Amino acid sequence: MKEQTIQFEIPAVSSVEAINYKRKQAIFKCFKALPFWILISGFIITIFGMTFSVLLNAFSSEWYGTILPKSYTAHWFLKAWKEYDIWSYYKVTIEITFVSTLLSLCLSIPTAYVLARKNIPLKGALISFFQFPIMLPEIVYAIPLASIFYEIGLAETIPGLIIVELLIGIPFSLVILIPFIETLDSRIEVAAQSLGANKFKLFTKIVIPQLMPGITSAAINVFIRMFSTFLTILLIAGTSTQTLPVMVFSVLQSAGSQPAPEIDSLTISLMFPLLLFTFASLWFSSYTKRKSRK
Repeated sequence: MKEQTIQFEIPAVSSVEAINYKRKQAIFKCFKALPFWILISGFIITIFGMTFSVLLNAFSSEWYGTILPKSYTAHWFLKAWKEYDIWSYYKVTIEITFVSTLLSLCLSIPTAYVLARKNIPLKGALISFFQFPIMLPEIVYAIPLASIFYEIGLAETIPGLIIVELLIGIPFSLVILIPFIETLDSRIEVAAQSLGANKFKLFTKIVIPQLMPGITSAAINVFIRMFSTFLTILLIAGTSTQTLPVMVFSVLQSAGSQPAPEIDSLTISLMFPLLLFTFASLWFSSYTKRKSRK
């Protein structure tokens, strides 16, 4: 019995038709992505436009009815720093933030190691519990905390503000450190233990050096988060323990009686360290990714 083969005739497609088809597909993809790029461009232009406008106004000596200021000066910065004593608020803010960041790292590094490496009871529930201060709106825990702190006498004190910052900094640090520890090679720790290293040496000589990129990333991000903490500090801080964000907010409430360039110079004084640490965080993140690929 002879096998019957069926042959189909494939119509020939000219190269011109193929090029036109690809061109139409490319144009369709461009139109499809157009709303996305319009939205992203509008967002970036709005954010950078407002920031650039505030920066120019803070350094302008006269800016009425022109696209750019007619001349520039640092007078408003000098006036704002002298009139509002900004340096004293910087010192209080940096003191609270630095101590809180250091304590957060000291407490969160061993906690993150246990949660990442050990199978303890209620491990998932504990990790979820530590994420609450990050997920919940700040107002949910700020008012009860303020009430408790005023009752026990910790409100309007530097130790009270540091404790409040720790409640925010420790969970934030844990969220960053746990994934870092999970990526470390546990066989190195097993080898060190087999060679006689005790738990202290294992942690300080093996785990900590490998974890330095994660610790640095956590330190920068926790510092930024604590430096900009506003609502909880506003409710608890007194006149001598106000941080820079709270002071700037107080001045902005009376913005109608102050020159606009002076208010903008205050805003820039608050934004500068936050932008500096944000760029440092982005650079360090990019640096560690490049190093891990090598």
